[in-house]
Amino acid sequence: MVDLKAKFGLKSLPVSQDPSDALGRVLLLDGDGSAYKAATTAKKLETCMRRFEVFILEYMFLAKCSSARVHLTPSGCFKNGRHLLKGVKPYQGNRSGKAKPPLLEPIRSYAVEYFKNHPDITIIQNFDIEADDGLMIDHYRMDNGVLVSEDKDLQISPFESYDINTGKFKVLDQGDRYGYLEEHYTPGGTLKVKGKGTAFFFAQMLMGDTADNVAGLQKLNNKLCGARAALNALKDCTNDEEAVGVVLDGYRAINQNPLPEAAALWLLRNREDSALKFLQETGLSSTNLDFLLTKNEEDWKDDVHSDCADTDCPESV
Repeated sequence: MVDLKAKFGLKSLPVSQDPSDALGRVLLLDGDGSAYKAATTAKKLETCMRRFEVFILEYMFLAKCSSARVHLTPSGCFKNGRHLLKGVKPYQGNRSGKAKPPLLEPIRSYAVEYFKNHPDITIIQNFDIEADDGLMIDHYRMDNGVLVSEDKDLQISPFESYDINTGKFKVLDQGDRYGYLEEHYTPGGTLKVKGKGTAFFFAQMLMGDTADNVAGLQKLNNKLCGARAALNALKDCTNDEEAVGVVLDGYRAINQNPLPEAAALWLLRNREDSALKFLQETGLSSTNLDFLLTKNEEDWKDDVHSDCADTDCPESV
């Protein structure tokens, strides 16, 4: 394990950050954001790589982990076919054409070679699924992973995560995957939805996700469904069965196909997973099950492969 005291020039570590606390814990890091930051703060690739490594080691230190699995989404990634979805809006269409730091892709291309002999850091390049999917798959298959990401989508994981903004660890009780929702306000006073567990996925199914250009439900009770409406709609729900009823009732009321929106938002728990599989696990009413299966028969995604849009700008947190 890297000597964090020597790496960061520290004389001592706080008791809560003693290296012995980290043994066996594995940081599961969304490396795209760190690569972006490294690419914007240096002009030479080697400098970028050193900064990228420091970012990873910092997160290992903060999340009390002794090793790291860092997932990246290289340019040209198939992104689990999300660009083929026929949703209300094109997936990540709002990012097309935005300039990126020139060294961003070189960092992601060179990372595997740069870290190949590192004792504690493993780099995973995801070419068929997104880094978020890879992180979620890792989180479900491992019992010692600690998830760190500025991407709010990964809040749907029920397992242990470290919140970069608050410095707190979050984990749901064993057997609870639904979790909770909570209000959060930006410095400018804008309401945002936070939380943990599948409750956050259901909230996104209602309010959408502006970062990835996912519209969500077009109208709820004849009104636009934003963060406040989503919180109000789900406020009395305590499990997946109650929440999926609220969500699919809303889609069924306006005859909107929920599957392209769900597929854009859902993160894979394993390679055979899908949003449809998850929704079918949630105790659907016979009415909503019929609705879902009927909508699955519609033409809601393209069957042909096409090049992914090069959409690598990190979302704002």
